[in-house]
Amino acid sequence: MEINKKIGEQIREVRKKYNISMVQLAEDLEISQPRLSRIENGEQEIPISLIQKFCQRFNIPMGSFFKMIDNEDISHVDDQVEHILSTLNDEQKKALYVFLSSFQK
Repeated sequence: MEINKKIGEQIREVRKKYNISMVQLAEDLEISQPRLSRIENGEQEIPISLIQKFCQRFNIPMGSFFKMIDNEDISHVDDQVEHILSTLNDEQKKALYVFLSSFQK
């Protein structure tokens, strides 16, 4: 996958994780919403200065941001698991617990 697409997907993922609208993030980054949309879709390159501003907005070290893109940062996986768990109901959590417990035997 090309780098612009990976960066855009990561920006979208972080934005959604924090429940921030595209309009709000565009305002925070001082860019237009259509430009943010093109960035998130991998249709437009993003300058490093804008990546830096994005990382500052979410308190993400830039090195960690790029590691997340390469899926090398295990904390990113932890964040994803945490997000998925937060969307499950109690019955689904119980079923997942039973499933995961089977790996510990």
